[in-house]
Amino acid sequence: MANFVKPRYTNSRIRAAGKRISKSKGSFEDNIVLENFRASHAYILNTFQANIRNHARNLEKTVGQRLKRRATIIDKLKREPNMPLSSMHDIAGCRIVLKDIDSLNKVRNSMRNARWRHYISHEEDKYDYINNPKSTGYRGIHDVYTYKVLSAGGQPYNDLKIEVQFRTQSQHAWATAVEVADLITSNRIKFSEASEHYLEYFQLASEIIARSSEKSKSCLPLISDKELVRNFSLADKRLGLMQTLDNLRSTTQRNVKFKKNSLLIFRFGDGAVDSELEILTFDNVNRAIETYDELEKKYGTSADIVLVRGESEENIRSAFRNYFSDARAFVDLINDGISYLS
Repeated sequence: MANFVKPRYTNSRIRAAGKRISKSKGSFEDNIVLENFRASHAYILNTFQANIRNHARNLEKTVGQRLKRRATIIDKLKREPNMPLSSMHDIAGCRIVLKDIDSLNKVRNSMRNARWRHYISHEEDKYDYINNPKSTGYRGIHDVYTYKVLSAGGQPYNDLKIEVQFRTQSQHAWATAVEVADLITSNRIKFSEASEHYLEYFQLASEIIARSSEKSKSCLPLISDKELVRNFSLADKRLGLMQTLDNLRSTTQRNVKFKKNSLLIFRFGDGAVDSELEILTFDNVNRAIETYDELEKKYGTSADIVLVRGESEENIRSAFRNYFSDARAFVDLINDGISYLS
């Protein structure tokens, strides 16, 4: 069994470190505190991904997990200065992608009714972005669990939080396209910080996919089908994203034997993403985290590095499709959706 990092600091010490880091005043010791807090979430990631698979057995699904990058944690602290580091609920994240809404609800309800001590402290629909889509067009449901067990091995990790994301395949395809567009255009669409044209583009795309694939609505419920198709066509003529996304192909690195712990490394050159994706794989999650830290120090902001865990190469590629520049599912959904709505 992997020798997982254990939390070593009090919540007050973690909050203090996060506060100073958010103001760019963090000391060396503050960064050590952050790193310990982040790394300690690997244990609950390992536990929850197994639980999720159990609750979704016999269903078509893809499950992936990731530990939030240090740079992303710091970015979030700066964007949300009133949020304590100790309360950040998505440092550990598991994602399950299911075929349709019925399957999604079945798994989510099964987990919520499970006989375990892990608990959800937020209101049931607080992070329901299917019935209440985000203004960007994001759709999916998030539940934040607080880890709680009685076992001696698990008790050191009690009170750590993990975010579980539930998406349908079509919702995941939209989110994937946003991630790819952010990479290739240097926008921040997922944070509502992109140019007006890109925000509008993905709002319209989300509405097309929701109506055609799930007979639902997204963030533009009042627009007519005819106007929706016309506005999207105009937006795509302006940006040309459909052709760009369709032209992207999955990067394949030869001679890689996938293991449960993988580092995906995108290097940047002159502000753009290089064509090659480097993949490192590990049997031991702690060794993966150590290498992750080494690479972050080596590359700084010149690379996008993510630590993911999955059962197979196919599982990792599907759950984290954006890191392989594969947005073809989005293109197919939009083309089919336009035909359907027209």
